[in-house]
Amino acid sequence: MESLRRIAPGAYLVAVLLFLITAVDYLGNAWPFLPGEVNWRYGVVGMVSTYLLSPLLGCLIASATAAWLPQPRVSKLLGLIMWLGALLLLAALAAFVLDSLQVRGAAAPAARWVTTTSFVLASAKMFSAAVVLMVLGRGNLRAAAAVPESLRPRKRSPAPPIVGQP
Repeated sequence: MESLRRIAPGAYLVAVLLFLITAVDYLGNAWPFLPGEVNWRYGVVGMVSTYLLSPLLGCLIASATAAWLPQPRVSKLLGLIMWLGALLLLAALAAFVLDSLQVRGAAAPAARWVTTTSFVLASAKMFSAAVVLMVLGRGNLRAAAAVPESLRPRKRSPAPPIVGQP
């Protein structure tokens, strides 16, 4: 158990870097931000699907680390963050559906199959990632609740005031 505690900071750092480096790469490719243009929104949200695997791996590393130690507060926090991420992905997917209908309608008839194929593939990846986040989120919340009381961090009682020497 002590050896796991020694590598935990490194494991958490890898998890954070997998998320942050991916986010920076994604934002660099999404620049300049043009949220008012349907083609930009379609491309940017579709591009999310190609960047999901690294953050999911980071979520798995952080979840496994928190469960093995056990760290119930970290597990609970990760579970809530993963549920929030799943909801955000599903909301982005809903917007992606609407944008894809507009993009497909504006495309030349011969090019509509490309739009449809890319939509189906990106949607499947995003939906799968949302399901994975829900499963990991539920697992984290259940892992946090399953930690026995003897392994939970104890609240420190305040030291009695020093009034004088007996």
